[in-house]
Amino acid sequence: MLPEWLDTQMLQWVILAALVLLGLTTIMILRFIRRVVFKTVLLAVIAGFGLSLWAQRADLSDCVQTCECSIYGRVVHVDYSELPKSIQDRLAAGDQTACNQTVVAG
Repeated sequence: MLPEWLDTQMLQWVILAALVLLGLTTIMILRFIRRVVFKTVLLAVIAGFGLSLWAQRADLSDCVQTCECSIYGRVVHVDYSELPKSIQDRLAAGDQTACNQTVVAG
C-alpha cells in the first residue's frame, strides 16, 4: 500500500511530471546518442514506459468513481472529498461495504 499522503490527485501530478521528464530524456537521447540501434532501443523503452504511465494516469481519474484505485498493482488511498456523493452518503451512514479501500478523511 502506498503512503496516505500519496492520494490519487498527487499521483496524477507525479505521473505528469514523470512524463515531462521522459520527454526531456527523449530529447537528450536524440541529440547526444549516435548509434542508431541503441538510440532506437532506448526510445522504444521510453515510449513503452510513457504509454504505461499515461494509461495508469487515466485509470486514476476513473477509479475514484468505483472506490477501487491502484497503480501498478499498489493500492492508492482515496481522499473522501474525491468520492462520488453516493459513496460519501453510504459511508456517512455507516455502510462499511460502500468502499473496500482506505478512505482518507479530507
